[in-house]
Amino acid sequence: MPRALVIVSRRPVDLADHLMAAADVDPNLGLRTIWNGGATQICSADGAALLTVLRTKGIDVLDDVERLLGTHLPADHAFWTELYAPLGTAGDRGLALAQALAAAVGGDLVQSPDA
Repeated sequence: MPRALVIVSRRPVDLADHLMAAADVDPNLGLRTIWNGGATQICSADGAALLTVLRTKGIDVLDDVERLLGTHLPADHAFWTELYAPLGTAGDRGLALAQALAAAVGGDLVQSPDA
C-alpha cells in the first residue's frame, strides 16, 4: 500500500507548483497527467512514479478535515489535495517532493492516519 498524504492549503495546487517542487528536489524529474487530467505524477528519469497528486478539491467544513486528519489547521485553509507516494526509497523521494509541493503552496502536509 502506498503512503497516503494530504496537503491542506489556502489555494489549489497547480501545474506550476508541481514543476517548482520537482525542480527543487531534482531538475531531471518529469511530469505526466493520468486519469484524463484527474491526477499528475512526478516521475523519475526512467518513468517511475515518485508522487501521484490528485486534483485539488475545496473544503466545505474545516472541522471535518481536522477530524479526518487528527490535527488542527489554520482557518483560512480551504483546499485539500491528496497525494500518494510508493514505499521504500522511491517513496522517500516522493515524500521529499510532497514536502516541496506543500512549501510551494504554503500548505500543511499531513500523513493520512489510515496509511
